[in-house]
This record gives sequence, C-alpha cells and structure tokens, in this order.
Amino acid sequence: MVAKLVLDEISSSGSGITIDSSKTFTVNGSLLSAGSTNILYKIIDHPIVEADVSGKSELIVTTTPGSPRDITLPTVGTTGAATCIITVVVSADATGTQSVRVMNGGSEAWTGYQKGDFVKFCVSNGAWLVLDHKETYYSRFYLTANQLLAASASTLLSGWTEVSDIGNMWYSVGNEIVTPTNMTGFLDVSFSLAKNETYAGTNPALKLDDVWLANWDQGGHSTDGYVTNTGMCGGIYPVTSAQELEFWGVNNDSDTTRTVTGAIVSATYFNAKFTRTY
Repeated sequence: MVAKLVLDEISSSGSGITIDSSKTFTVNGSLLSAGSTNILYKIIDHPIVEADVSGKSELIVTTTPGSPRDITLPTVGTTGAATCIITVVVSADATGTQSVRVMNGGSEAWTGYQKGDFVKFCVSNGAWLVLDHKETYYSRFYLTANQLLAASASTLLSGWTEVSDIGNMWYSVGNEIVTPTNMTGFLDVSFSLAKNETYAGTNPALKLDDVWLANWDQGGHSTDGYVTNTGMCGGIYPVTSAQELEFWGVNNDSDTTRTVTGAIVSATYFNAKFTRTY
C-alpha cells in the first residue's frame, strides 16, 4: 500500500525540512532536484530536454564553437520550460566560419562567435523571448596597395587585407561588408581614406545596396588641384538582412588622376561593427 498524506501547510521549528535522499519531490508536475540552477558544458550539439529544465529556475549551457555548434531550445510546452530562464554562453573564441547557434525549431534564434558572447531566453506569451544578448560582429581591413582614382571619378576600392574579421561579414569577391542574413540591427562604420599628394581632392564614400550612404561631393577644380576634401566618413546606420556596404574613393579634381594610399594598416582602412536587434 502507498501511504498518502494531504497537507495545507508544512512548517518546521528547525532551519529546514529534509527529504530522504532516496526519495524524489515533485512540484506542479516538475521534479525538484538539488539546487535551482542547472549548468551544462557541451562540446557537441545539444537539444535541451525536459530533464535539463524541469524543477529549475535557470539553465546555463556553456559550449564551444563548431561548424556550427547548435543548441536547440525545447518547445514552450515542455515541462519546466515556462518557468526556466535559459542562457547559452560561448566558452571559446571561434575560428574561421565556426559559431554557436541557438535554434528554435528549425530557425536560427541567435548566433555568437567569441568567448563571452551570450543570449538569455524566457517564455513569454507562449513563445521564446530574448531577454538579453551579446554577440560579436566586427571587421577591420586596410587597403592592400595604392589605388588610382581617375579625374572626376568615383571608384570602388578593391583589394583589402584583413586585420580582424569576427562574424564572417566580409565578402572578398565583392569587396564589401554583407550584414548577417535574416537579422536586423545597426552598423557602426568608420572609413578613413589616405592620400600621398598635397591638396589632393579625394574623399571617402560609402554605398549601401548601391545607394550613397555617405559622400560629400564638393565638385572639382580644373587647374591647380586646390580642392577641399574629407579624410574620414562613417556613422551608425540601421540595416536589415544581407545588405551590401561598399567602400569608395571619390576624386573631385576634374583634370588629374589621384592616388589613394594603401599598404599601411593606418592609412586607408575601415572598421565595421554590427549590433543585432530583436
């Protein structure tokens, strides 16, 4: 016979209530095990299951990058999921095209690349909601060699050398930054154009999806080349999925070919950082 005790309240005059280690304790259908937080370390793909979240207020999964490494959220109806905050943390820097992805069903919900990147989820209104996140998308390149700009010409600069590329935004064939697919956010860009000639009327310019994003066109000078110019442009721009950012040089001098200086990391270069929004 199984004994059954029905109580409205349990109280204790001591510091706590002890349940025999051979017994289990269930609250609202969820097994309550030791501790309120479950911490897992994974070096392979891992689908989060009921046993990971049931009886827990928080699940933390730390994992190494893979090609990619996938951590899959449970369905919102999984026992324990609705009351458990899930955090996924990248535990090592990614190399090459590696990443850590959090999958919601068959869809990407978050991607991280560098040690310390993380995302935190909870169930809200019957769906997984991002509470907090940090992911690294950063590119820094410099112009590999000097490049000529014809008189009165706007020229796409080509041939860049990588200093840092985290998040795989750089597309070398098109000499452009491509924002991550199926993501929205802000692109923070700084673009410096160097010249090795006195009074050279050249300026840097940016195009986003073939539309000028930044280009101060001052007009040319026909004889002596004394043309006002800028050396740097950029800003913080809202972007959407797979938009193409290009780096251009503009020669405002109408009668002289000018040279953009390359081959030096601090000469003609750009920095680009993408911040994802939800």
